[in-house]
Amino acid sequence: MTSLLLPIILTALATPNVVFLSVDTLRADHMGSYGFHRNTTPNLDRLAEDALLFEDAICEQPQTGPSLIAMLSSRVPRVTGAIRNGVPLPSGTPTVAMLFQEGGYETAAIVSNWNLKKNLSGLDRGFANYDADFGKRWWGRKRHEMTADVVTDRALSWLEQRDREKPFFFWVHYMDPHAPYKNKRGFEKQLHGETQTKKANAKSPQDRYQTEIAFVDQEIQRLLDALPKEDTYILFTADHGESLGEHGYWGHTRYIYQATMHIPLFIQGPGINPVRIDRPVRGIDIGPTLLGLAGLVPTASMTGMDLRKTLPEANAPRIFETYGGSVPKGEDVREALATRPPRRQGIIQDGWKLIQNESGDRELYHITEDPAEEHNLVTKHPEKAAALAVLLEDWHQRTPRNQSTAQDLSEDDLQMLEANGYL
Repeated sequence: MTSLLLPIILTALATPNVVFLSVDTLRADHMGSYGFHRNTTPNLDRLAEDALLFEDAICEQPQTGPSLIAMLSSRVPRVTGAIRNGVPLPSGTPTVAMLFQEGGYETAAIVSNWNLKKNLSGLDRGFANYDADFGKRWWGRKRHEMTADVVTDRALSWLEQRDREKPFFFWVHYMDPHAPYKNKRGFEKQLHGETQTKKANAKSPQDRYQTEIAFVDQEIQRLLDALPKEDTYILFTADHGESLGEHGYWGHTRYIYQATMHIPLFIQGPGINPVRIDRPVRGIDIGPTLLGLAGLVPTASMTGMDLRKTLPEANAPRIFETYGGSVPKGEDVREALATRPPRRQGIIQDGWKLIQNESGDRELYHITEDPAEEHNLVTKHPEKAAALAVLLEDWHQRTPRNQSTAQDLSEDDLQMLEANGYL
């Protein structure tokens, strides 16, 4: 680990507010601040201009529950056992919200993904207000998400009613870019410029996905406008990315290519020195960093680092894995899933990325030169693949895998997980 050479925070606030903003299924490379060619995120891009921005952040697993549980507990999914949507964080595991609450903070969360409900995630612990109410049924089914305008409305309502004598920790999670991608009208000019082409009106899945990002960006600005400016830090990220047809795959959860693993991550607030950092950071670093913004100390169980103070070495390896879908109802099925090996494991080091499939097949990419992972170099560089495989196997043997804590899922849970493509 390396100490920062530049002062990231020029001044320290005694009891600042801390806001954790996350967007579901948002690819880093679909934001202007990360080089996207369309104007999908003008408001977030302006925020990022004054931020400490991490160019090379990855999630721990490309699923909402496991990824956000890892961020807010600072432990990798296999260690907590929360390896699939529908498997909550074990009750004895400390969370960031619990530490904020113990530190005298008012705590609240508004989450818009069914997988983050209390019984499915366990992330409500430490939040005095945990809003995961998706409203009434529609077409005979329960809603499985809140749209961004509803999320912002509820966030603004909570900000109006909060205790103004106390600092707050506020987590707001938006879901709209998630499949099925729904075209948000009115963003054609913003995304495609003055001239409306046939392509702009074709509403391809990629176009619809981009309009949803633009819609979320618009709604996030409404929230940003309402936040206190002089004493509030904002950490922005995504739970995971999304494959939009790359490698013949749509969605996330099953594969660990960069389209689903690379996430945006930046911190904005008083005294933040705007710097772009290219060090290899990861989801488990988010929890300690959130705590550090408030001067709070992580528990000994939290394995990430406070990125304001310390950064990984440039060649630090990052290891990650995915286990596939959710946990269906039934003891026998859940027990089998609890012992099933990961579908895929991966390691990134020095620009090289090895993916090892459940079958033992390997893929090797040099993602610095080949960010789209189009050229599998495993036969061309077998020595590099073997060296990375040794590191991966060593981690696999050293890192314990805890058993699933999944409970039987209700019919509503099963219906919503199916609606989101997880069954």
